[in-house]
Amino acid sequence: MSETSVKPKAGGCPHFPAFDPLHPEQISNPHPILAAARAEQPVFYMDKYDLWVVTRRDDVMSIYKDMVTFSNGGAHQPLSPKTQAVIDRVGEQWKLPVDNNINVLDPPHHMTPKRVLVTVFQKALVGMDDWIVSRLNQLVDSFVADGEADLVSAFTWPLTVSVLSRLIGVPREDTHRFKEWAENWFELTGSNQLPPERAEACWMGFVDFEAFVFDLIEDRRKNPQHDLISRLVEAQGGGAPISDRQIVTNMIGLVAAGTDTTANSIGQMVYMLLSNPEQLREVRENPAFRPQMIEELLRLRGPVRGLIRTTTRMVELGGVAIPEGARVYVHIGSASRDETVFDDPHRFDIHRPNIHKHMAFGALSRLCLGAPLARLEMRKALDVLLDRLPDLRLAPDQGPLHYTQSLIVPSLKGLRVLWSPPASDTRPQVGL
Repeated sequence: MSETSVKPKAGGCPHFPAFDPLHPEQISNPHPILAAARAEQPVFYMDKYDLWVVTRRDDVMSIYKDMVTFSNGGAHQPLSPKTQAVIDRVGEQWKLPVDNNINVLDPPHHMTPKRVLVTVFQKALVGMDDWIVSRLNQLVDSFVADGEADLVSAFTWPLTVSVLSRLIGVPREDTHRFKEWAENWFELTGSNQLPPERAEACWMGFVDFEAFVFDLIEDRRKNPQHDLISRLVEAQGGGAPISDRQIVTNMIGLVAAGTDTTANSIGQMVYMLLSNPEQLREVRENPAFRPQMIEELLRLRGPVRGLIRTTTRMVELGGVAIPEGARVYVHIGSASRDETVFDDPHRFDIHRPNIHKHMAFGALSRLCLGAPLARLEMRKALDVLLDRLPDLRLAPDQGPLHYTQSLIVPSLKGLRVLWSPPASDTRPQVGL
């Protein structure tokens, strides 16, 4: 056996000690160790995080098919406790505003608010294509003459924050904290190793975020606009079964899921293409390959590493008995590289025939609400970058990618790129 081999715990509980999702090297690249786990011990227990890890696609799909046994109820629970300063501000009983979010409700309760949100969300997306392209060009206009940039801070985050701001109906001057709030979400629910001062800042951010959305609802009730909050308030008036609290928790979830994840995906897409010249050439020369390339990128480097579920009964998965009340780390990143499904799974292959089997956006009734928007932003971002920066390349000092600390969504910290500045760029500025 390899040095990663299983060392069973007394009593027969299987372990895989080589895997530590918050170890710095594995935050950067967990996949070699996950491949060993899929081969040697695909379901195992981590004492350090009190989590059962599931790594193979078939087992992950079994979880998605049995949402009664694998409950979403504890999906977004904080891993770092409130500090005294937070308790002094909001009280011991104040909880993270994630209750009634569709991602923590179990069947059949999640479907009623999800239907409302899907209907309203689809209406809000009408006309966003042109607006996104205009916003992308405006962002490129702001740095094109420089010949270099950190695409994370200059392009991917400003795009996703402004898109969600427009959808929800947040004035541009109030969006500056969206990045911070999104990162708070994934750090607080994705790491038990935050320094106390960082955990406190995350908790305080959520207190502010909750108040911000409640105030926005009240404003839209008095002054309706053509945005998502206004449409949800209007739906309430028409009898839709969604409360103010549900609007708040789902808008908070939408900001987290629709900013950080898509910003990461665009950054990863650019990094992978610039690191693979042949695939870059193909998508430059034949735009018809771009949607397929995006799906392969999502399979290979999807922004969501894993999700947390809680068992409601003792259950056997992958030949392992998992006890009732166990927290299960469903590693969808590992499932999307399962060798039994994808040939040569670590290879970036934009012509992969079964790419639709990736799990980057979940599965079945838990498919991501924002998947169409994420794909749209990725596609338009790629089109604009290839058009405006034809010789885009990685900066010599870029090196390996670095991420924030999270079991759920490690956030990409930066992506340094270079290009030849145009002699002149007379594209008109677009007011947004």
